[in-house]
Order: sequence, then structure tokens, then C-alpha cells
Amino acid sequence: MSFHQPYYISCSRRTDVPRFFLNEFFDAWQKGEITYHAGYGRSYTLSLKPADVLGYIFWSKDFAAFINHALFDELLKKNNAIFHYTINDCPDLEPNVAPLNKRLETLTRLCALVGPERVMWRFDPICKYKKKDCGIVTNFSSFFDILPYVEKAGVKCCYFSFMSHYSKLKKRDVLFDNFDEQERTVLGKELLDATSKAGMKLYNCCNPEVLRLVPGILQAHCIDNELLRETDRFGVHPRLSLKPTREGCGCFESRDVGSYLQKCLHRCRYCYANPG
Repeated sequence: MSFHQPYYISCSRRTDVPRFFLNEFFDAWQKGEITYHAGYGRSYTLSLKPADVLGYIFWSKDFAAFINHALFDELLKKNNAIFHYTINDCPDLEPNVAPLNKRLETLTRLCALVGPERVMWRFDPICKYKKKDCGIVTNFSSFFDILPYVEKAGVKCCYFSFMSHYSKLKKRDVLFDNFDEQERTVLGKELLDATSKAGMKLYNCCNPEVLRLVPGILQAHCIDNELLRETDRFGVHPRLSLKPTREGCGCFESRDVGSYLQKCLHRCRYCYANPG
């Protein structure tokens, strides 16, 4: 099946393509075409020719190898691109993610290469879980350790969410707990206060109650019509339609070229796409 163009390409919310499948992506980009599996036996083919692609929205927890790839500069010369960079610090739940200092170094380099206006920091998700011999803990406090580095890099947008408790997570080796409304209110206010002082806008992704609990936190449009318009370098941006992927999602239309068959080796214990 083929799509009509033009379109933005999301790469990807299904797996970490820039970290683990970058060679496959750049091979397809050079070829000018990509075929991917979207689940339920569905396969799609998309043109990746610059004339057919409005731009890319890349998602990763580690862009180091991606920005070092020999074709990265050429990609930027021919296509619009923005980058969602997830930076948490929770080794209990993210066993194979690179050390925080390395990821922060990569953030600085990425912002220097593409401009900080094209980079969004995701502190995502905020988790609450039971840790052996420590009781109930969260990864919340690391936000305030990471924030100064993100601010220094020039990033102006922060996206966060409270973890979604998918049924498959019950099979994991971690016992997760929910944040109640009072906790979400208190934590949300702390995040908003800190990001405001840092000159950053704070967006919540897929927790619609948070917008009610903490006025000033904005609805996330992770694929954002306005941001894509502002960062368009080629004069190709059309007005997009909203196309949410789940409750509370504010994303505009795009085509996601990742596949759940491409197993992410980060193996984060909270991830809905993680097979383990």
C-alpha cells in the first residue's frame, strides 16, 4: 500500500530508530523508499525522496550514533527535521541506556548542529515503583539535575507524562504504582515552576487531567503544526490536521515508519513496546 504525499515522517514512536536502526534508515533514505510493518499484518511503502517528504520528526534516547553518521549532514541539507530527545536518569528502569553525561554531551552537540529550536526535551515518563529494600521510589527528582544542562543547551520546550499502566506491564519484574491526583498536582506545579524559571514551556503528553490540575501546563502536540511551520526551511509546510494516536494525544498528522518488529535494545521496563 502506498500513501499520497506530501507528508511528515515520524521516526519513530514504535522503536528507537536513530539509536538501533539508523543504518536501515539511511539505506532507505538513499534508496528513496522505505517499507515498514505497522502491526496486524500491515505493510506500507513510502517514498523518502525529498520532494515527497515535508520533513522528519525523529525520536530517540540517544542520538550520538545518528548525528555521527556520514549521511546526517546531507539529510539536513535536503530535509526539514526536528528531534524529540528523551533524557531521564533511572538506571533501575532503563538498563541499557547510555550514561547520563554522555547523553547530555550529545544533546549539546545536537543543538549546535540543528539549532535548539528544533530539539525538544522529553522527561518521559515519570514513574513510581517499588524498589527492593527501599520501598516506593520515583525517578522525579532527577528532573532537577538534568534541567540546568538542557537550559544551557538552549532548549525551550519540555514534554513530560506520568507513566501509562498498560496491562502487559504486569508481567514485568517491576511493581509499578500510580500517582494520585494530589501527587500529580504537586509534582506538576514543581515542574512548571522550574521550567518557567528556566525560560522553558512545559507540555504534558497524554495525561489530560494534568491540564486541569495545574493551569499553565500546556497540551502537548508532539507532532506540532505550529512548530513544524516555524522550523520549515524549505517553504513546504501545509496546514496539518489533528490526528491523535490515543486518549490525550494532541499530535498532528504524520506517517510513522518504525516497526514493533524492530526490537529496541534499551529494554526500558516501563515501555509498552518492550517485548519483555
